[in-house]
Amino acid sequence: EMNEQRRIIAAFTEMAPEYENVVNGELQRFWGWSYNDFVDQLLAMTPICAGDAILDVATGSAVIPLRLSRQKVVENGRMIGLDITFAMLKQAKERIGYRSGAICLVCASAMQMPFCSQSFDVATCALATHHMDVSSLLSEMRRVLRAGGRITIADVAGSPAWRLPMIKALLRGVTFLYFLPGQGLARAIAEANALFNIRTVDEWQAILLKNGFSNIQITHLASKYSWLPDPLIITAVVKGETPLT
Repeated sequence: EMNEQRRIIAAFTEMAPEYENVVNGELQRFWGWSYNDFVDQLLAMTPICAGDAILDVATGSAVIPLRLSRQKVVENGRMIGLDITFAMLKQAKERIGYRSGAICLVCASAMQMPFCSQSFDVATCALATHHMDVSSLLSEMRRVLRAGGRITIADVAGSPAWRLPMIKALLRGVTFLYFLPGQGLARAIAEANALFNIRTVDEWQAILLKNGFSNIQITHLASKYSWLPDPLIITAVVKGETPLT
């Protein structure tokens, strides 16, 4: 696990200066979405109330916190962006600029968050769960959220066929060869290994329930190609509470 984290940090350290351009190009190529439109869709499905404390997990260059800051829906100091890659947070800090009082950046693992229990009302995570131990991530999200806390997760949907050994090996090889020429060895390895963390809708339902979430809604977004896995947006609430609308 530690070696895998080092590979992910190395990959995203190399990507950091061009992260948003790279992600925008990949989303448009695979799904027909711009990065900005994708984030807009995620936030449109995330209920946020006055006074909420918000945590953006794997914040990257702080696209989500910045968008919320510009919309003025969050009070100063109640929005935290967490990322394991320091180089990404350096990019985020440059982009935040005069909004530095509104957004706090923290460099740490999403599987071991340095926050007190029940610190947040909302947690978001976009396009990153395939690089994490999802069970550990959800356990930590559940811990740091208050009663009735809400999560919104966006990532790619998996297929049951991907669990078949031959298909898994083929996909891993294709993924590695796709990313190697343009993004380098660290990114190619990180993305090839990430295939094992991509879950089906049924698997997401099960793992969310197991980790104490309810009111689970999983939405397939429109995709450019029918033969590629769809993007998913997942919303859920800490079990035992009614979601805020």
